[in-house]
Amino acid sequence: MAEVRKAGSVARTLATFIHGLSYEDLPEGVRELAKTRLLDALASAYAGRDLPHCRAAIEVIKESKGEATVFGHDLKVAVTDAALANGVLAHSTFFEDMILGGAHPSTIVIPAAVAVGEQERASGREAVVAIVLGYELMGRIFRALGGLAGFAMPAFRPGTVVGTFGAAATAGRLMKLSEEQLTHTLGYAAALTPGTPGECWWGGTMEGMFQAGMSAQTGILAAHLARAGATTAPQALEGRHGFLRCWAGAVDKAGLATDDLGKTFVISRTAIKPFPACGANQLPIQVALPLAKHSLKAKDINSIREKLPPGATSYAGNNFAGPFASHFQAGMSLQFCAAATILGRPVTSFRFFAEHYDDPEVTEVARKVELACEEGRTRPRFEVYTGDGKVYVSEETPDRTIHRPTRKNMEEKFRALAAESLSRERIEQIIDLVMNLEQLDDLRKLTARLGK
Repeated sequence: MAEVRKAGSVARTLATFIHGLSYEDLPEGVRELAKTRLLDALASAYAGRDLPHCRAAIEVIKESKGEATVFGHDLKVAVTDAALANGVLAHSTFFEDMILGGAHPSTIVIPAAVAVGEQERASGREAVVAIVLGYELMGRIFRALGGLAGFAMPAFRPGTVVGTFGAAATAGRLMKLSEEQLTHTLGYAAALTPGTPGECWWGGTMEGMFQAGMSAQTGILAAHLARAGATTAPQALEGRHGFLRCWAGAVDKAGLATDDLGKTFVISRTAIKPFPACGANQLPIQVALPLAKHSLKAKDINSIREKLPPGATSYAGNNFAGPFASHFQAGMSLQFCAAATILGRPVTSFRFFAEHYDDPEVTEVARKVELACEEGRTRPRFEVYTGDGKVYVSEETPDRTIHRPTRKNMEEKFRALAAESLSRERIEQIIDLVMNLEQLDDLRKLTARLGK
């Protein structure tokens, strides 16, 4: 890897890193993770291809002209339109990955990587590097903002704010931009990144499902503008009226964007969701699962006390006891997820959330869930109080292996989620192509298999 110069702006330092990172610089485990991230995004895309928000995205872009593939559809459209649609598809089931607790890179970086990689006829190795860089930029900008607590307004949705940087880095690298052009690409990511509020999670409406695709689309646009000669301010990130002050109100953590570049990789901190719901619900569902063995009904339960770590109820839509009008409200709600799990509903199935969000018994029990954040608590605890005076408790230490994006986990997930859309033979072909991505000399050999 070329030496990263620490002098100059944050954008310039990051551009030097993006330009200089090579496939050989990546540890084998990091290369494997990049491939599992691609397979993970495809799994969600195939599963959710017929959900209402996905149909809306396809309707918007179906007349577009181009050669970029839309996952799971017989459509070839313009690169930015493919990124938009594929971002919606990858985010469609709430089964996406997470980094640093606040972003879902697979819904943004992977659509950008596939669309631009197809446009540029990139090799599989080039795609791997670009995916790693996309995750890296998302994570580094997230840290420079101070993480979830750093945003000046809690309404901002962190993942899609920083996601534009991930898509921009991925696109710029695949387009083989110069350091100067990459600097301007990041400058445009800073200037054009969508400001995405989370009111949709309260309303149960669809806005949140289009935000990742918009970030992917904007990141690609940033790279195209830079390649066309458009320029940006040198201190686009750390300047007195730059990106960091705009979103976080401060620049004191700007150094976290460039510290130890190439020594560790953000993608190594990826977690996956074993349940198709908000990230805040993953551990609670897992801890509550043993309570399902008691076969309780709504009429049996007087109240449920769900004890959580500090701040666990602060994200938009998490503290919502219904009534539930959509898949999105149900998946975001701590109360819905607790009630559904304790009642033994199939909480590993996205179709349960998508088709049974108005389950009357779950809705009744959700109103009986009391959320309590406690200082010093590190994992959830459930106390279920029944009409006959019994108290059922679960506070088991969760098995974290189900949150790890191992090759085995990802292949099994792809087989399960793609089964309704693809033949068994096609599923195995795609798994083989993705997990041997480094052997492809042209990404179109993969995208040729990704249509309907």
